[in-house]
Amino acid sequence: MKKYDVVIIGSGVSSLTSAAILSKKGYSVCVLEQHTKPGGYMHCFSRFGERFDTGAHYVGALDRGQPFHTLLTYLNAYDPSVFVPLDPTGFDVFRFPEFEIQFPKGYAQVINVLTERFPTEALAIQSFFSEIQTAVQCFPTYEFSDETIDQISVMRAIETPLSVVVQRLTKNADLQAVLYSYCTLHGVIPSDAPFGLHAIMMDSIIRGPYGFAKGGDAFTETLVRAIQKNGGEVHLRKRVNRIEIENGNAKAVHAADGGRYEGKWVLSGCHPKHTFQLVDRQEVFSPAFRERMKNIKETVGIFGIYGLSSQTHSFNPLKNYYYFSNQGIENAFNFGSPNSKPSAAFLCPASRTLSAGAEKFPFSLHAASPMGWFSDWRDSSFGKRPDDYRQQKEVFAEQVFKFVGEYHPHFRESLSKYVTSSPVTNLHYNGSEEGSSYGIYHSIQNTGARALGPRTHVPNLLITGQSTLFPGILGAAVAGLRTAGHIVGIKPILKELKEIKLANGC
Repeated sequence: MKKYDVVIIGSGVSSLTSAAILSKKGYSVCVLEQHTKPGGYMHCFSRFGERFDTGAHYVGALDRGQPFHTLLTYLNAYDPSVFVPLDPTGFDVFRFPEFEIQFPKGYAQVINVLTERFPTEALAIQSFFSEIQTAVQCFPTYEFSDETIDQISVMRAIETPLSVVVQRLTKNADLQAVLYSYCTLHGVIPSDAPFGLHAIMMDSIIRGPYGFAKGGDAFTETLVRAIQKNGGEVHLRKRVNRIEIENGNAKAVHAADGGRYEGKWVLSGCHPKHTFQLVDRQEVFSPAFRERMKNIKETVGIFGIYGLSSQTHSFNPLKNYYYFSNQGIENAFNFGSPNSKPSAAFLCPASRTLSAGAEKFPFSLHAASPMGWFSDWRDSSFGKRPDDYRQQKEVFAEQVFKFVGEYHPHFRESLSKYVTSSPVTNLHYNGSEEGSSYGIYHSIQNTGARALGPRTHVPNLLITGQSTLFPGILGAAVAGLRTAGHIVGIKPILKELKEIKLANGC
């Protein structure tokens, strides 16, 4: 047994960000990961001679001086070779039954494109993006401000639904659908989504959209190297099965192989429900808290398809493709059955550096699907699931193909090879409740003063990850920053980040 200042459970982006900050500040840090490589949803896998990402599709705010670039620079983890800028003339393609919109990089450019498509809504469009830019200023761990923030503005940004802002500005159903489109990146419908957090997601993507040149694994490696350079440790194949409590505090973390890791602080990047289940003295949690955790809503499960298409002319490796069945994003997460076409789907190129003469286009294709469709196989063993599970996946995969085929005729016939994943797969690899890629349902009811973390009922047990803030790679990284700030103090870190931001001309 070795004693550490901080023992961290899980190695997703949030955990690694916290570990990089804490080790940079001189804390002895130990990260425990149950799988054979770190990264969580940043994992890549190989099929058909291609690399596929499970969750590292793209990220924003990566231009010099922007939030993610600044944070990675601070962590000594920014490697420009890991990223590739997406098409500035139109990096996100939104396809609806009656029209198509492409978002270019930059606020002025997006406003121009939308105004050309909706000329009578020019004022509404200008006002919406002005409110986006105002809202993000309310979040010091995003804009890296060490100044006092007006709490009234913060609460307004957190407690105002996205739908309220949009419907106040425009009654045009098509424009509303476009402004709601990024709800597919956090799994919360517009009437539940906090405007401020949705604003952060839109702001980051519009300002600095980048893909991963070498997949999510390469990005994870930059964080691990930074941690190790600071003297921190990252241990693989260490499945944690217990958090030992002594006198009301977390004493040590136990691994399934018998290892015991003692720390002054224990930090978990696992889903909060799983983290609290690891605590060996459940009486530290009040009955009311246990009931809340039992009933807290999860975001939607995700179904994945990873394959090769011969329709290389239909896709640009520097763009992402969103498909919607109708203009009502409020229905995007409603479900019929595996025999029904999805309401929305997202297609991402598996290679951002695909050559112009390539004969095959590797892609990742995702659609929402509930765990309930696959719950019969929830307890089956990975790699040994029965034929009826695979058949169930094929049923829904065909519906997804049919849906995408409405926008790309003969898409199904263009496929030479593909594999699928379900919410059960997500559960195996990431321990996510209900197979979600987004953590808890990030509604207004689970945000702000009602949010889960980072602090817990155990004084020296902290949680991090997208369930404590907001989904996405940047959201997870900022969550890691906030959690580390509870140990070392957030204001000094923000001051250092602000200095880097100013030095970069922002």
